[in-house]
Amino acid sequence: MSRPLGGTEHSWCRAVPGGTGVTVSAILLSKPPNLPHLQSLIHQLQSHHPILRSKLHFNPTTNTFSFSDQTSGSTPPTLQIHTSDHTHSFYQTLEQEMNTNPWNNQEITETDVMFASLYNLQNEQWAVVLRLHTAVCDRVAATGLMRELVGLMGGGEMGVVKEEGLGVAIEDCVPAGKANKPFWARGADMIGYSVNAFRFSNLEFAETGLPDSTRFVRLKIGVDETDKIVNGCKAKGVKLFGALAAAGFIAARASKTLPDEKWEKYSLATLIDCRSELDPVLSDHHVGKIDFSLFT
Repeated sequence: MSRPLGGTEHSWCRAVPGGTGVTVSAILLSKPPNLPHLQSLIHQLQSHHPILRSKLHFNPTTNTFSFSDQTSGSTPPTLQIHTSDHTHSFYQTLEQEMNTNPWNNQEITETDVMFASLYNLQNEQWAVVLRLHTAVCDRVAATGLMRELVGLMGGGEMGVVKEEGLGVAIEDCVPAGKANKPFWARGADMIGYSVNAFRFSNLEFAETGLPDSTRFVRLKIGVDETDKIVNGCKAKGVKLFGALAAAGFIAARASKTLPDEKWEKYSLATLIDCRSELDPVLSDHHVGKIDFSLFT
């Protein structure tokens, strides 16, 4: 089985060398899993979703990408789980996975689309991590895959969906007559070219001489502070999402220590799950489609 990439998928593949297009999803465990059993369960996921066992091919002559699955129904997937003893925290492990990009070497013309790792972390914790090319697994599908894996680890097949073939491009799932509507057209453009295409790059980056990397910023607040924020939003008729967005804008501006008279434009990208609006309608467990986005 093989198929060329659609326009949106192709754009993500072209963007990967720049540091985007990596989807990471992880489970934090308090007991060590049985490695052979875990690997067997991940192989089941690949059997249920053929695109996860496919190869991403790049043709340098035509400058195009394609997916191909060379396995047959009787041939099990061959993915091997990478194991590592890690002194980092769970979030540092996620950062490392986000910055491990096997797709950024343009000299390699064939690459797996999914990798799996098992980390032995601090404080007797273990992390099972799936790292995928975003062209085959968006944020909704990544959550669905983890739910399927947890269900399989529990001895069942909770929510498991078995798919046939390598699917079709997202553009082929837009309902008839809606492809040119502003919502769909703008969403396709934004996902296809990423937020950077809109040139709202107001945050400057310091040149450190080190390779570019992705890091998480995490803020954890207590119950009392959370109640104050929620109750304050209710009292003023403000949506919690709006308050968080405003806080992000304020933090972005404050980080630059600009004079009061200087102003800048900032943008907010709202990701909307449009699977229920596609034709055919896709479940949260369907792998191989990318969310459309609404730009506000």
